[in-house]
Amino acid sequence: MKKGFYSIGSIIILLLAAITFVLVPAISEKASGFRYPDYGSYNGRAIRFDEQSDFYKEANYIISQYEQNGVDFNSKESKFYYSYIFNQAFQRVVLKYSLEDFSKSIGYNVPKGTLIKFLKLQNVFKDQSGEYSEAIYKNATAAQKKEIYDALTTELNCFRSEQDLYGSNELINNEPLFGLKKSSSEIDFIKKMSKKVQSFEVASFNLSNYPDSEKVAFGNAHKDIFKKLNLKVISCDSKEKANEVLKRIKNSEITFEDAITEYSTNYYGDEETGIIGASYKYQISNAVVNPGDEEKIASLAKDQYTDVIETPSAYCIFKSFDDPIEADFTDSKTISDVYEYLLTREKSIIEDYFTNLAKDFTAKAISTSFDQACSEFNVTKSDIPQVALNYGNETLIGKSFDQTDSIMNYVSTNDNFFKTAFKLKKDEISSPIVLSGSNKVIVLKCTGISELDLSNEESTNLISSELRNATNNSIRRAILTNDKVVDNSSEFMAAFNQE
Repeated sequence: MKKGFYSIGSIIILLLAAITFVLVPAISEKASGFRYPDYGSYNGRAIRFDEQSDFYKEANYIISQYEQNGVDFNSKESKFYYSYIFNQAFQRVVLKYSLEDFSKSIGYNVPKGTLIKFLKLQNVFKDQSGEYSEAIYKNATAAQKKEIYDALTTELNCFRSEQDLYGSNELINNEPLFGLKKSSSEIDFIKKMSKKVQSFEVASFNLSNYPDSEKVAFGNAHKDIFKKLNLKVISCDSKEKANEVLKRIKNSEITFEDAITEYSTNYYGDEETGIIGASYKYQISNAVVNPGDEEKIASLAKDQYTDVIETPSAYCIFKSFDDPIEADFTDSKTISDVYEYLLTREKSIIEDYFTNLAKDFTAKAISTSFDQACSEFNVTKSDIPQVALNYGNETLIGKSFDQTDSIMNYVSTNDNFFKTAFKLKKDEISSPIVLSGSNKVIVLKCTGISELDLSNEESTNLISSELRNATNNSIRRAILTNDKVVDNSSEFMAAFNQE
């Protein structure tokens, strides 16, 4: 069983940090009394970075783990670790504080006898031989003893609360002594979902094989959007500034080209010339806020310029330094650009082409054979080994799809795939399935349907363990996403990175 976020081991580590009163810092406060912004808070309780805080101790403990794994925090590369380290430390503290609140809410407090017994077992008040020393204990100040007792009480209360919520490592009939319990019917339900498995052959049509003839046909039918524009631009941060520049150009006080150098913020155009690299008409449509402004730009004749036009990033004046050029659909670069347009803006046209092709494939496969159809249509065939109907690739359900397989990359959340695939009978061939995320259209043949034997104790234990992990993770997520949690990490990291 996977342990919860707390453990006796972590408790001891935090206690030792508190007991020794000295934590060798891998990271420390800035000089001159500077205090970092609070990283966040839980239920109004600040989580800040100072040497006495849980957050500081957790961060340094995590850093020590990194150092044991060879990370040098004196190197420049180490800065990339800090964001993750602080976030991990923050989550640990939030979860710790939630356990403290839970302990208080149920009124639990560790018995004093248990407290003393545990204290004697730990690396506290021990001599060089490792044995508990009454003399060392007596020599400790009252303040030291109180700090230790208070820290130990808090940590053990949290540990017991963790067991109540998440369960313990001690199992009885494969169930933890504490925590939420799983019914046998729940386990049986998961087994039922996992039991039936199917295998498939897959014929895959790759969208990258879209014929040039189709690209050219689309281009010729939509010549206007592929018209090449030869544009320069002046971009300003404010409308007022842009209008001022436009007035000066109209009054011949300054040339358009000189205004580029003097005024342009270079949001879109070349720094020196103002020339825009994206030159197709359809590309301009994304650069304007108000509908119809792209036509004002596209209709410019040579040496004409627009009034001020609003864009998402600036206020601009566009100028045509040459007449528009009609697209040449015999040019390989233009053909490639048409395909890129289709793939990013009208992908369904490509998908429809291959879907229709796949329908012909299916008809051929039904009338002859799957292998013969693959050969005649020149498509790649691959295999999907036995898998269960496992939407989302949940670990609770075994026999999931191999997500490293490029064909199956986006299958786990594709409704149509599951609805189609798992309705197939043995040797039945499917209708086409679009896998948009992996840029493929596929056809399936069910090659086998069988049921796994999940009656053994090993499968029961595995499912039970995964259910516990799923439950624990749900509790953890619920705590970390609670309204009681305030995350101020951006402000904290901005201050930290200024060092």
